Amino acid sequence: MPKGSLSIFHEYGHYETWRFFPRLPMQERFREHVIATWRESGGEPDGAARLPELLADNGFLVRSTRPHVFSLRPNDYMWQWPATFIETYLPRLVEMGRIDQKFADQVRSDLANAEANPNALMITPLVLEIVAEKM
Repeated sequence: MPKGSLSIFHEYGHYETWRFFPRLPMQERFREHVIATWRESGGEPDGAARLPELLADNGFLVRSTRPHVFSLRPNDYMWQWPATFIETYLPRLVEMGRIDQKFADQVRSDLANAEANPNALMITPLVLEIVAEKM
């Protein structure tokens, strides 16, 4: 990148903020499995923690940061971001032998019940926005 150019990064800063109200204990267990599988494969769910250091090591200066966390209702379009992830990651956890089909079905049922509840809330995982300039 040329000097003076800006890059914008959106990276998870605190994945455990993802939860529902009223609480969905099976979704919280699902979230724990997600975090564990990412770490077991060498990933880090809270990747924003190291990003400022990595940017500095690669000639960037952090110009600004901003946390993004959203409180969503079932009729909010953004609800689909985490809900779709649940649908796509449940089969992967079953394939890995980490959960069984009964567990997956319960998570799906709880999600469907939350989606049918107009008073349900989903708090998204915290994403950190980092704007960095190439020095």
